[in-house]
Amino acid sequence: MRCFFICTALLLLVGAVNAGGIYQHTRDGRTVIWNNYPSLDNEATWSGSRDSKGFATGYGTLTWYKVQRAVVTGSNIASSRASAVGGVITNRYSGKMILGKFDGPVLNVDGRGKIFHATFVNGIKTTDWVAGTPPRPDQQSSERVSRDAGNAQPAPPAAGPSSKTVAPEHSPTQSKPSALSSAPAIDDAAVKSRMIADFKEQTQSVLSRVGDATGNFREIDRLDSAPQLPAAVSDSVASLVDRAREFRAKVGYETALSEYRTETETVDALSALDQTARSIAGKDASAANSRLAEFLKSSPEPTVDVQKPLWSYLTSMRLLCSRLEKEAEMHSERAQAFASTGRAADAIREYQEAYRTFPNPATAEKIRQLKSQSLGL
Repeated sequence: MRCFFICTALLLLVGAVNAGGIYQHTRDGRTVIWNNYPSLDNEATWSGSRDSKGFATGYGTLTWYKVQRAVVTGSNIASSRASAVGGVITNRYSGKMILGKFDGPVLNVDGRGKIFHATFVNGIKTTDWVAGTPPRPDQQSSERVSRDAGNAQPAPPAAGPSSKTVAPEHSPTQSKPSALSSAPAIDDAAVKSRMIADFKEQTQSVLSRVGDATGNFREIDRLDSAPQLPAAVSDSVASLVDRAREFRAKVGYETALSEYRTETETVDALSALDQTARSIAGKDASAANSRLAEFLKSSPEPTVDVQKPLWSYLTSMRLLCSRLEKEAEMHSERAQAFASTGRAADAIREYQEAYRTFPNPATAEKIRQLKSQSLGL
């Protein structure tokens, strides 16, 4: 019976491929996206928003993963659940979605950092992949002529995973320019304007998702009340950070600050929040406090009203960490005094209280060492 269901699923999947693709859910099960190349080994995450029916909508990044399936014990049948490994990223596509399908210019950055673009209509790629960022509309016809003349480079497959090699390396004898060098001039006002507009939209989308995950940036008064961002939201922050880094590399840091300073600062703040939450969840409040101090030193105040809830949230975390660190230091000082007089049990108790108050690897190591010494290990 198990074989029957597996075979049926495979037949349906093959039929879907022949039919041109299927709808599927992202790996968190919350968003519906279109897959041009269905496979049991592929999963995706979506960094943008979704509509009332769950379809991906608006601007965002679709990241495809190739996952390893665990094998059911005593058989050669792949389990329906992915292994503990998160999977290897195979493709990232950025663009606007309508009902879970890309529609309009789509940007792809391959594994070597080369950039390509193509146009999609209702989820289907209608132009060849071309190196560089999308040109403005009045450049498209001249670009098509140039591409026909042989200037286009190999590029990744259409949105959705594929077993084909992505953008093969050129041999040393080839003299074609790299994708980055052949991109449209970044000082073109229309190109920059569209890039900035898209980046602003993506930033607002991710900010909204992080707000939802943190109770609308509700200030915290205990470390255990600081939520770690859900995996999909954390992935959207990472995608946004990558996009911001790409912009800074293209237009220069000074230009980035002058032309989309609000978005640049917001991305840095979201990154600090994500890293801080990860550190707290990993029992390293010291790392969280250091990251918060670093960010708030460089950006102590929000520049626009929309940033205020996020800055208030980070500031509350910083104040809480600083207060708890001082409380933990008092326990650590008592522990050191007890340890110096040979009162190991009392020292361990104080270090444990310090760790409970402000967990970090250094305190955990001191507890381990004292326990080992008291046991004669």
